[in-house]
Amino acid sequence: MPQPSRVSRRWVLWVGLALLGGALKAQPVPSQSPELWMPRGDSSLNAVWQRLDTLVYEGRGSLNVVHLGGSHVQAGMLTDAVRRQLHTFAPGVQGSVGWLFPYPLAGTNGPRSVGVRMNGIWVGQRCSVPQHRGPWGFSGIRAYTADSAGFTIYLKELPLRAKSVLLFYPGADSLVPPLMRGPVDTVLRRPDGIEVVFERPTDTLTVEWAPRPGRRDTLSLEGVLVRPADPQGIRYHSVGVNGAATHSYLKAVRFADQLRELPPDLVVCGRGINDAHKARGDFDTLAFERRYDSLVDAVRSVQPSAEFIWLTNNDALYQGATNPHGIAVQRIMYRLAAKHDGAVFDFYRLMGGYGSVRRWMANQWARPDGIHLSQAGYEAEAEWFAQAFVKSYLRHQERRSW
Repeated sequence: MPQPSRVSRRWVLWVGLALLGGALKAQPVPSQSPELWMPRGDSSLNAVWQRLDTLVYEGRGSLNVVHLGGSHVQAGMLTDAVRRQLHTFAPGVQGSVGWLFPYPLAGTNGPRSVGVRMNGIWVGQRCSVPQHRGPWGFSGIRAYTADSAGFTIYLKELPLRAKSVLLFYPGADSLVPPLMRGPVDTVLRRPDGIEVVFERPTDTLTVEWAPRPGRRDTLSLEGVLVRPADPQGIRYHSVGVNGAATHSYLKAVRFADQLRELPPDLVVCGRGINDAHKARGDFDTLAFERRYDSLVDAVRSVQPSAEFIWLTNNDALYQGATNPHGIAVQRIMYRLAAKHDGAVFDFYRLMGGYGSVRRWMANQWARPDGIHLSQAGYEAEAEWFAQAFVKSYLRHQERRSW
């Protein structure tokens, strides 16, 4: 690896410090300086920092981040804001999205940054709904049709610049493959879907499908993976389902097979708000921790070097009273980080801890349900997360031998 110049090193530190020094123009203010807490020391995310070094100093390589969660992630306000923050802290790290699900096909909300148009009749199912039965793919949600139907996906903030795209749907061998519009070069059939390679990058994905005449064909879409023309940079994949808890994704039998197509360097674990949304004493903390252990095992069966950041719950209400289980989730996240050599972003502490959600609601940083944040609240959380992430990276820079 070529040695970076002193100028380039100072420049990277300056950019990072500029981000950290910029205070939010409006409230809320964190209860203390945002940090990633690493129970086993600052070296816990070394593999991630090394990949960032290659991006920042050599202008090549990528960092694949997968953010798993429930409605906080499905709505996209948090993950879109985190992606924007991480794409701006240094030139050369701006990347792209990767894994997408066209949520409107399933009759539910999705990130505002993703535009979706649909035609035909689609029916949605989610792994978080007990009467919706799997098996499930990586997204934990699907949309199926037996109609002549289709959809279009485009991005509103970043150019898609797709060089190829994978469409995941089970039973692909027994179905007529969907038709992809645009500058298609080749279509590769797979047991779990199709891969479409384009002659030149495209910013819009348009898919059409029809069942065979006289047959009871059903297309069940489980996810879309975009592979960009330039894979360099930070690729931030968000996977969230309204109401999803840790046990919801353990029902996803194709979780590992589809995750393998990424694969992740860093996993941001943001599930816990739905697990803990129970009456006092009904939250099984041991089962919650074991389920997270199983998710870590599933990820590392695909990518043994994957590293983890756990996000604590925001303070929340349950049936009008402060939910005491946020403290239990916080403690478990620290145990998980110590056990699996990861980091914790303690948003629960930063927003003010037990009972703080009422202040957030009064200031319109949290929604009236006392569970979800407002857009301003999610943007604050995203900025604090980005500050904590970059601060940890700068500490790595200070330890590095030049």
